[in-house]
Parts: sequence; structure tokens; C-alpha cells
Amino acid sequence: KRISPPVRKSIAEAQKQGHLCFIASGRPWSFIADNVRELGFDGYVLANGAHIKYQGKDLKVRYLDYGHVKELCGQLHKKGIEYILSTPELSYIRRSYGRLLEFFAKCNIDFENFVYDYDEDEIFRRTLKLEVWAASQDEADYIERCCSRFASEVHGPGQTTEIYGKTVSKATGILDVLEMVHLPRNDSYCFGDGPNDVEMFQTVGHGFAMGNGVDAVKEIAQEVCLPVEQDGVAVKLGELFEAGVL
Repeated sequence: KRISPPVRKSIAEAQKQGHLCFIASGRPWSFIADNVRELGFDGYVLANGAHIKYQGKDLKVRYLDYGHVKELCGQLHKKGIEYILSTPELSYIRRSYGRLLEFFAKCNIDFENFVYDYDEDEIFRRTLKLEVWAASQDEADYIERCCSRFASEVHGPGQTTEIYGKTVSKATGILDVLEMVHLPRNDSYCFGDGPNDVEMFQTVGHGFAMGNGVDAVKEIAQEVCLPVEQDGVAVKLGELFEAGVL
């Protein structure tokens, strides 16, 4: 839940040498905690590629279809299924959604970026993605049936489902960034460990899988580095600096 001092130092060193450092995350901006923002990343690929921030500005935003979001939330509400709507700035959730709020409390998310009183129909028009809580397998199956118009990813057995656009991914977001900063794909590097990192690894020039990562990422990585708990990012960046690669 925290970026360790050695990793912080290595990121700062990369920036000092003139490299641009981004976070590529499935999380929307409102889920990025202050202890991550304070590191001063050059930019972010957020909400699975739907939102690009660079030097503090929103450079690209891809909203979900208003009608599809409204229909989906109506189906979820009918069954009493908890969900949160995320826009480029904030996230919106009902105060009564205790299970989802309890889950988020464990995820290094600052709740001051959550809004509890809002016009839901207006938020539907600015939604980038949703996160939905399944309290049972029946609810998880129902959610899957309801979100056929969207891309989705389940985290944990019967816990949360990310719902986002079918035309976006970390890969599309990274390609947007490379085009904006006029950088060849071969000059891009990434670190990752989760299943939603696969498309990112297939897009960048050089991908390094964390030792604690899933097999799907390790299989396509240029190299597997030490796990997060052993500051794998810092160690590998140090090796690249020393070798003159970066």
C-alpha cells in the first residue's frame, strides 16, 4: 500500500536523468492516494486507459456511453447491488453502500475524493468506469450478465468487478502517451505484476515483471525482477542506470 523509499529514490533519479515516469493503473484519479501523488509522477494512465493526465492536465478522456451506464445502474439498483461511479475528478457512491466502502478502506484510497450526495443522472454522463460489489456468486453471475456492453474484470472470488469501456486499456492509454510525447515504442519501459498488465507488456518496448506477479505477465516479460517486497523496481532501475541503458 506504500511506495518504499528505495523505489521513490529510483523514480526521482530516473526523472533527474530526463526520463518521464508514469503510473499506468486501472484506478481512476480519485483512487490514487496522496502518498502516491506526492511523488510527482510526470503523468498517469488511469481507469484502464480511459483517462490520461500529463503534467497536471487532462490530455484525453474517454467517457462511457450515458445510456449504457444508466441502464446498467438501473439493473444493479434493482437487485440492491452496490456500485461506485468514477469520473475524471471524483468518485460517487451512496452512503448506504457499506460493504464497498469497507473494501475501499483497505485499498490505500483517500475517502475525501468520494462524493455521497449527487445527481446520479448527471454523473452518468461523465462516468469513466464503475466498480461493483458482489456479495454472493449469484450476484457475481448477475453482474456478468448485465455488463455485456462493457469490458470487465473480477478481483477476488465474489468481491469486486471493474467495469470499463471495451475500446480502452492500459495499452491504448500508453500508445496515446507515446504519441503525445513523440517517443518511439522501443524507448518505453514498464513494470507490472497483475493480469490487467498483460496488454501493457505487449505494447511497450521493454517489460519487467515483478517476482510476485502472475504467470501471464511473467511469460511475456523481457525479464522477471525481484518482487515488490524486495524493491524490485529500484534494483532493476539501478542495474539499467549502471549499464547505461537508461
